[in-house]
Amino acid sequence: MSRKPRSLLRTVADAAVFLSLLAMVLLALRQAGWLAAEQGQFIAIDGDSLRKGDSEYRLHAIDAPELHQTCMSSSGSDYPCGREAQKALRQLVSGQTLTCRILETDRYDRLVATCEADGRDINAALVRQGWAVAYRAHGLDYIAAEAEARKARRGIWQGRFQTPEEWRAAHRARVIQGSMAEGEAQPD
Repeated sequence: MSRKPRSLLRTVADAAVFLSLLAMVLLALRQAGWLAAEQGQFIAIDGDSLRKGDSEYRLHAIDAPELHQTCMSSSGSDYPCGREAQKALRQLVSGQTLTCRILETDRYDRLVATCEADGRDINAALVRQGWAVAYRAHGLDYIAAEAEARKARRGIWQGRFQTPEEWRAAHRARVIQGSMAEGEAQPD
């Protein structure tokens, strides 16, 4: 008794199911931290993004002022809080060997990660210094660090500011029109 050959459609459907299951398993392994973390020297692109080689990393569950964002100091004068956030992240990672645990990939194809240097959570440190807020839409990991910075009036909490999310929404047309400088991280 001979078997009827499988149809091409059935073979393609089986392959699609297999690839979907494989992708889900890899995502679960990544989120559980079972896949190897990225280690090495990273550079700060802005206040919440890093680069290592050709890869960009978005720091998980935090949101720093955008690079061109300004905030108001306690004395009422504007200052470049986006650049200050970048400077703070640069100081945290400069000369350090980071270990970044990748959790997912965002809509801009950046690797979303939690990073540490010598056991110090870089994401938490930036929020605790007041140069980023807890990004509740992406996780509740850094709410306590934000409360600490707010109470101590550190970083952006010294005066008034738009949340980075509000600032992006207000300036979205400029970003969409492509007025971002070459090499800058995507907003978000």
